[in-house]
Amino acid sequence: MKTVVVTGANSGLGLYASKHLLQKGFMVILACRNLQKAHQAKKWLLKKTKKQAVIEDQIQIAQLDLASFNSIRKFCKALPTNNLYGIICNAGLTYSTPTRFTQDGVEETFGVNHLGHFLMVNLLLSQAQNLQRIAVVASDAHNPEIQQRFPAPHFDKIEDLAYPNDAQVTDWEKEGSQRYVNSKFCNVLFTYQLEQELKKTHREHVLVNAFNPGFIPGTGLGRNTSPITHFMWFHVLPLFSRFFKAIRTADESGLALAQLISDVKVSGKYFDGIQEKPSSQASYDPVRSQRLWWRSEELAHLKINEQIE
Repeated sequence: MKTVVVTGANSGLGLYASKHLLQKGFMVILACRNLQKAHQAKKWLLKKTKKQAVIEDQIQIAQLDLASFNSIRKFCKALPTNNLYGIICNAGLTYSTPTRFTQDGVEETFGVNHLGHFLMVNLLLSQAQNLQRIAVVASDAHNPEIQQRFPAPHFDKIEDLAYPNDAQVTDWEKEGSQRYVNSKFCNVLFTYQLEQELKKTHREHVLVNAFNPGFIPGTGLGRNTSPITHFMWFHVLPLFSRFFKAIRTADESGLALAQLISDVKVSGKYFDGIQEKPSSQASYDPVRSQRLWWRSEELAHLKINEQIE
């Protein structure tokens, strides 16, 4: 049975994408930091997919903390890769408090949203020869050409993302949004450069695409926001999903995300739900994407024999 790894699969978008993958006949590995929540998610998935005769062994649980290089390496080393067909890089976070760091000393938004997934994908590509589909959850928040709710991506050097200067911060709410936007911009750059790296190594059969899930209030992404934002995110905005097309449910975006694994025939593209569309103009800069790739290799301590071949 074809297997798909879904990071952050215990809630929200990752949970619903897992549901739709199971309904399509895939085995799903719930790659989660919190194992208790992962087991609760498994029970929910078995209940929701009962009509499709999904069996318990079709849902596997594996511990993965994307804020720890050691955890990522343990996860990849223990993962059976013979039938690994797809990866969904979904887990992400944002916060509006003074800087938090990963276990390896990297700012947490950049470390989890980009760098952790970068390391995981490279490690799995180096050991899984049957891998064919990768979906990277980005966001239209990266694109100032079509949205005004978030600031435009801005950073001079990759080091500024990994090791920010707190002394320059005057508003942590704005800083949290900026760091989130920067990380989502990195997700798109990573997707496009990964396609190029796969071409260089004659692995064009591995298709990789970026995905914008849309505005989905009620997901875990809002868990570290301010009290007012937290209340709006979890209790008010979800009530409007049936009235406004701009607000999507986790179920409909989860289906679209699952289709990037099951049905996609293109690579190096950006999808808004099921529709392919352009990402920001800046995201097509090959110099920036190559620089991010090289610096990410260094920051993640990726060894030569772990790079894509």
